Amino acid sequence: MSVTKLFNRSYRDHVRDGETLRLLNVIILSAAVGMFLFTGIGGAAFTGYASALGAGEFTFGLISALPVLASLLQLPVSFLVQKNGKYKRFFLVGGAIQRTSWIVIAFIPYLFPVGQSRIWPLTVLVTLAAMGGAFVTITHMSLMGSAVPMDVRGRYITTRQRVCTAASLIAGLGIAFVLDYAPGFLGYTIVFAAGGIAGLADILMYIPHSFSSIPKNPEGPAFLKGVKACFTSKKMRGWLAFWVCWSFTVNLSAPFFGKYAIDKLSLSYISMILFGQIAANVLTLLVISRWGVFLDRYGGSALMMISATLSTVFISVWLFAVPGSVWPLFLFNFFGGIFWCANEACMVNMQFSHTPDTGRPVALAVYAVLTSVATASAFICGGALLEGFAPVMEHLDRTILGTPFDHYKLVFIGTMILRFAVIGVFLPRVWNEKGTTIRGAYAKALGDARSRLRYEVSRLRWFHKR
Repeated sequence: MSVTKLFNRSYRDHVRDGETLRLLNVIILSAAVGMFLFTGIGGAAFTGYASALGAGEFTFGLISALPVLASLLQLPVSFLVQKNGKYKRFFLVGGAIQRTSWIVIAFIPYLFPVGQSRIWPLTVLVTLAAMGGAFVTITHMSLMGSAVPMDVRGRYITTRQRVCTAASLIAGLGIAFVLDYAPGFLGYTIVFAAGGIAGLADILMYIPHSFSSIPKNPEGPAFLKGVKACFTSKKMRGWLAFWVCWSFTVNLSAPFFGKYAIDKLSLSYISMILFGQIAANVLTLLVISRWGVFLDRYGGSALMMISATLSTVFISVWLFAVPGSVWPLFLFNFFGGIFWCANEACMVNMQFSHTPDTGRPVALAVYAVLTSVATASAFICGGALLEGFAPVMEHLDRTILGTPFDHYKLVFIGTMILRFAVIGVFLPRVWNEKGTTIRGAYAKALGDARSRLRYEVSRLRWFHKR
């Protein structure tokens, strides 16, 4: 293979079958359209809407936990889908239920007048949407795992991420504009109704395409064998152990960075958007395709070692934060935009490379259940630690390098230590799909970099001679 081909960031040049290429393009396009729904339901818009409908803190926490609880449904869904073999049917029906539920949610203020409880219909519809989403996740990830060629998975996954990031950025700005200028419930209705329609369009794009590339295995006992294999197979056991521990340590502090910036640093929402979401998204758009090339060449474990380590290091910028300072938020998201996208690419790639073709739905369901439990546990533990340490740190009233050292910073330091422990203990045991150790992958990367440097130098000499 030529040196230039090694660094080619396009997946299209490597896919020869026309039907497969069309399906891969649809998966990217549909994901971009669907971001207009998921940006709305995953951000401040849904928080404000739930509060306007009368949800208190406990109720909102319960509603927010429903998608996590719905992930537990993926185990029976994987059994049902794999036994029945009707992947496309379950995908379309589950997707239609999920998206339509959000369209109905948009009109709750008009369907249930003032004086009637609006929380129960919201809770029921969010639950219904989450249940439909369980079918979509299992079938869609199985389709991607079978359709995306192994040698360009990194390029493809990062291309999809780049397009989705751009769509999310546009959707976020559009949602902010609508909510600012549409009074009362009208803005929320526009956001969620339009998002639900975009989500339906996302699902309907798959109607002309076949799901036949997913290997069929209708035997019932294969489900139990698949669950058992997740814990007996060395390859899958190492993969699951790392991601479960990583999910816990990441989410121990992840939900609280924004809260810290608002409550303790007194930053405005405009600053949060400009120096947070937009800064991260712009950097993701610039670098993610290069991570895709690295992933295809040297494997997920090698890339994860770099991205996980450096994304952990930059948590330290919060230790120097003082009220009114926006630079910790900017630096955290600036460098986070470089490395978080690599973490996500590794996560998706390993879900494909570390699971068997015939038992992938079951393995993906086990992964979803375990990581969701770890995430939910981390949310609870993180909140409990912050509340527990708050009076202690307030009583101590310590400063480090001239900045106040509060309970948030104490938890951030603890998170960094735990993340480094997970990286050092569990990541080296994760199988690298490129057939080399992490050290061997870096040696190969260094050799390729030298070859590329020699190639560029020879080009410069050739131009100079001319």
